Amino acid sequence: MASAPNGDLLSYGNKRHGLSSVSQWHLHNCNVLKGDIIGITDENTSTTKNCIVKVNQTSCHDFKDSTDQLQQRARHINYWKSELERAIRDIDDEIAVLETQRQQLKNAMDTLKIPEYITEECLTLRCNRMQSDLIYDSPQEALFTEATLIDNVKRLHSEMLRDIERQMQMNIAAKEELERDWSNKYMAFKYESENVDLQTKSENVKDSAGATKLADGQSNVPSWEQNTINILNQFKSAFDKSKELRARVDATLINTSRDLRSQDIAVNKALSERIARTEQVKTELENQLKLTLDKIVETENILATLHEEMLKVSQRIQVAQTRLNIKSCRPNVENCREGSLISLIEEVRDLNDSMNLLQRRSLTTETLRADLIQERSRLENEITVKKKSLFIDNERCLFLRSHYQTAEKLCGY
Repeated sequence: MASAPNGDLLSYGNKRHGLSSVSQWHLHNCNVLKGDIIGITDENTSTTKNCIVKVNQTSCHDFKDSTDQLQQRARHINYWKSELERAIRDIDDEIAVLETQRQQLKNAMDTLKIPEYITEECLTLRCNRMQSDLIYDSPQEALFTEATLIDNVKRLHSEMLRDIERQMQMNIAAKEELERDWSNKYMAFKYESENVDLQTKSENVKDSAGATKLADGQSNVPSWEQNTINILNQFKSAFDKSKELRARVDATLINTSRDLRSQDIAVNKALSERIARTEQVKTELENQLKLTLDKIVETENILATLHEEMLKVSQRIQVAQTRLNIKSCRPNVENCREGSLISLIEEVRDLNDSMNLLQRRSLTTETLRADLIQERSRLENEITVKKKSLFIDNERCLFLRSHYQTAEKLCGY
């Protein structure tokens, strides 16, 4: 093999062809062994560890802060939920009490029909009084007053029933608002409690794209709280009005029942006084009738005596006239105006005067007897009238009024 002038083998060509130098090799080894990647890696590791610590601290702090905020929010929601629950219990109790009072008022309205019927029946019965007793007396005035009172009480009852039903609607509306808001608070509290208990390893944790976007129309804390306050104010207003209405209804029922019972006593007193007065008059009429009957008998006895006396006087007149006729039969000078003739003439004149007197007395007595008989009829008629009035007032009206309702029933109990 030929050698080159410098001693290299010429057959191998350029000995440096495709080869780096030893210095490059050493430099390469130094670069490989002492490259910046290790330092960069160490620096990156240190920086990353610091970042992880910082991120962990920040995330833990944020998580704790968010959890505290959620707990505070849950407590806030639970506070108002508890207030709503209390209000719902109160309005439920109030609705139940008001419904009980509504039933009581309806019972009072039904009970009032009995006094109303009694009053109307008494007025109708007293229209059947006869003749002179068909008057506007104190019982009639008391019954008319009672009828007017009952009409006023009926009107008051109807107005109160309408007020109760209207208030019941307000209470139910307030309850529905409370329950609706409580339901919302219940769901919100449930969600907030679920958020408080939520951890990184919880099963339902997942990515939710767009969760950080605020929804349109969301309320803020003041408006959210004010909404509940407004609902509670509506409840309080309805609750206070309901209590005030119940107090007014109770007072009205007590006052009206007292007025009805007082008027019932007044009517019964007037009827009793009227019955006593009618009994007194009836007794006086019966005594007067007895006396009249005695006078009729006495008058008829006097008439009989008068007729006997008239008969006797008539017979005596006939005797005296017969004697005078016989005397007129005396002949001639014997027909003398002597004392017996004059005596007979005077006797006839006196007897005629007596007969006229007896006839006048008989006519007067006959007229008196007719008057007494008419008086007897009038008295008997008046006694019948009084008996009818006593039957109506005592046997019918007072009997009906004995079924007048008590004050408790008139109050609806």
